[in-house]
Amino acid sequence: MNPVSCKLLNEAWKKEFPDEVAIAERMLALLDELEHYKSREERVTKLVLDNSTSWDALYKKLEAAEKLNAEQQRSLEHCKFLLLSAYEVQRDFAEALGCTGDNESIMEAIDAMKQRIAELEAREIKPAKGEVLVVVSGFTGCGKSAIAGEIEIAMKAIGVPVQWTNGDAEKHMTGADWLTAIEMYKPTVRIVEVNVPRAAGIKVKGNDCE
Repeated sequence: MNPVSCKLLNEAWKKEFPDEVAIAERMLALLDELEHYKSREERVTKLVLDNSTSWDALYKKLEAAEKLNAEQQRSLEHCKFLLLSAYEVQRDFAEALGCTGDNESIMEAIDAMKQRIAELEAREIKPAKGEVLVVVSGFTGCGKSAIAGEIEIAMKAIGVPVQWTNGDAEKHMTGADWLTAIEMYKPTVRIVEVNVPRAAGIKVKGNDCE
């Protein structure tokens, strides 16, 4: 740098900073400005961080909302499936019961079925204590009465009393009549032995055979 330039710079410096007080004032002003920019930078940084936190929170809320929506959708589909299954079951019940598919008709049909079952159970013949119940069943014209009559004859022959519980017309037939009927119908006999369970806690002394 030439002497002229140095001189000009020196004059400009002295004009700008005539004494040490002016230099100190300028330095303080620069420090204040620097502090201002530093504070501004901190505020901007904090704002950015706050916004970042806010965005993270919003993103998490969005994820939670999407997850809840998916769960509700699955729950809705499951409810639709259950409703359809219930409708199919109700329809099958209605077809089996021979009624319309509304709930009232189904319940009425079920009540009627319960009543019918109760009636059938009330009509069921059960053996009394110490009694052997012989049920002879078969289609009309198969010779079941003849078989029952022969059972009666055989039991009475060994001293076992026999009682007919439904009707007595067959009792007036003779043994020959039974044999004639059996010869005519040629029935076959299938025996099913059923044990009637005793009531709980009841034992019969000396009765070891069944």
